Amino acid sequence: MSADPSADPPQPGCPSGPPAAAASPPPTAPKPSNHPATKCPCCGRRGLRPTREPGRALRYRNMCLTLPTALLVPTCRLCRHRVLTFESVPALESTLTALFRAELVHRASAEITHLVQFFSQRWLERELDLSQGYLCRLRYGDGVPSVALVSLLALLAAEPSRMAELRRYWALPLEPRSSPRCRKRAS
Repeated sequence: MSADPSADPPQPGCPSGPPAAAASPPPTAPKPSNHPATKCPCCGRRGLRPTREPGRALRYRNMCLTLPTALLVPTCRLCRHRVLTFESVPALESTLTALFRAELVHRASAEITHLVQFFSQRWLERELDLSQGYLCRLRYGDGVPSVALVSLLALLAAEPSRMAELRRYWALPLEPRSSPRCRKRAS
């Protein structure tokens, strides 16, 4: 018995029919899609199609993230313009959030591992006013730290001697600073 090809609709981005015997395109070339081309907002020609490409990066919040190759992004085959909006790529927001959180976990773990060469985790938790065991949890990937904490850990890991400066800052009362003069407004 032969299967009816019309019974299962082809999946988006997957060619229908038997696999081609020809060699596949190089990994850097965009794979052709079954979606019809639409008008490109940049060049105005009909060349915009969802494509998969490796090495696409974009800035999300305070980080530069590399998009997964499997994510379909509308790209003009003529001028190479990419339409990266939450409307044009429905999976973009969830993908970026997951990548961002994973990168925060990875960076926190790396910085804590570097800092424990100089200080004990418990001492760091007391000095940074963190709950007991929190750095241990972060070091082993259990929990997502804040951007501010990862930034602080990165600065301290780059220059561990700054911990003494931080201790001095919190040990002394803050001296009042003179406020800048306010200019009077002309009426």
